[in-house]
Amino acid sequence: MNPTKLFCTACTLFISLTLAADQHQNETPALTSPFSTQIQLCNLNPGKTLADYDKIIQKYFKWSEKHDVEVTFVRQTPLFSHADANNPGYDFVEYLYSDYETSGNGWDKWLGTPDGQKLAAAWQDTAVCHVKMGSLYMQYRDPAIYTDNDRIVTQNWCTRNEGVSPDQLIAKHQQIAEAYPEGISNIAWGILFPQIGGAHAPGAFAHVNVYPDVAALMVRQAWYNNDEGWRAVRDYNVSYASCRGDSAFVEQVLHRPGS
Repeated sequence: MNPTKLFCTACTLFISLTLAADQHQNETPALTSPFSTQIQLCNLNPGKTLADYDKIIQKYFKWSEKHDVEVTFVRQTPLFSHADANNPGYDFVEYLYSDYETSGNGWDKWLGTPDGQKLAAAWQDTAVCHVKMGSLYMQYRDPAIYTDNDRIVTQNWCTRNEGVSPDQLIAKHQQIAEAYPEGISNIAWGILFPQIGGAHAPGAFAHVNVYPDVAALMVRQAWYNNDEGWRAVRDYNVSYASCRGDSAFVEQVLHRPGS
């Protein structure tokens, strides 16, 4: 499959601000502090079902608890994606959020322990998953992100316009956050940067927004169309970054550390 399509179908952020609660026990880190973000773009192997796959994932959760490397684990399935007949995408995409130390320790134990290797073999027998690593920078969050386990996530891949510096783009994002202190019906907004394995990503970064349900997403759509929100979006695209346009996914939180 075209590796560019690989990232397009997947990285719709969940923007899992749940990390702040899960990883730091309700401490509140700076919104710009990045989280290690592991992305798994998966297709089930022939003859395997999601139920078969979930049996392995439940074993992984127990394994991660045993080895003290638990992460926030979410799964997304397409709702309004850029996929079509020529670009079928993936069965599902998973995101594993943690701090960098936990991510490194988890991989060392996954690769270097007998029970980790056994579980890895069972996982690979059930599905083919392309694994990528990135970092997520939170811009906005509502407390609802800590308890909402079923939600809608949108993703919009962008590339900084020529002549715009990283500092100018950061300042623009801060301005947006200040202009909408309660969001626009979303409960989280983050910016995802692909890094390891992300050479064919469809942009330099992705805006990821989390909504509690489709009704909330439609409130944002009403703002865009009825309240001239499109003007703000157009200004961003013309003056700061060129973006592909949103795709949307249904997201489920399958595991939180300590749960």
